[in-house]
Amino acid sequence: MIRTDNELIAELEAVMQRLRELELLTSNMERFFEVGEWLMCFEGAWMLARDDPDHPLQSDKSYLALVAYFAGEIA
Repeated sequence: MIRTDNELIAELEAVMQRLRELELLTSNMERFFEVGEWLMCFEGAWMLARDDPDHPLQSDKSYLALVAYFAGEIA
């Protein structure tokens, strides 16, 4: 469970690294992350994976932690 900004940043960095590996990271995600717009940064990843149960992010613990953390905002 994410409790602090530092934990949030660490989980987002892990998801962004996974997106780099999948060659899916966008410049918008990077830009939003750099200015502290973490929900906007995460929404890019969420939009890629939300309707695809087989998407690699669906089994990523950092992604799932962020889904839980931002559940109220992305519902």
